[in-house]
Amino acid sequence: MWHTISYVSTCDKNLKDIDIHNLLNFVKEHNNNNNITGILMYSEGNFFQIIEGEKKTIIDLFEKIKLDSRHYNIIKIFSRESSNKAFSEYDSSFIIVGDTLDSSTEFRSFLLREKQQNSDGFKNISYLARKFMKLP
Repeated sequence: MWHTISYVSTCDKNLKDIDIHNLLNFVKEHNNNNNITGILMYSEGNFFQIIEGEKKTIIDLFEKIKLDSRHYNIIKIFSRESSNKAFSEYDSSFIIVGDTLDSSTEFRSFLLREKQQNSDGFKNISYLARKFMKLP
């Protein structure tokens, strides 16, 4: 059984763009090497992440994430079991997301599935996605 956690947080103001870029690259490589899929977005001083994988792995990872001093004000949007994964890999290779949902077809599919299966979750996730992607 897969487990999925989503959260938003505020980036430490002392981090420079190069620090954030290095973090995104490290996270992408680490998660892909550990069978963790999902997406990480950074925009205007905030992170938005969806992580999915084996339940213990994801729960343990989120505990580490909560202790990371590079961000604060961590707000968990949801934590739930899922029957299958929404993402084929982990993607965090961008610092500021583009202005269309086309930057991630899997993320668009994830949003459509949320809309059909979890309307409350969809409202929260789609609101955040629009803010991060600078959509109206």
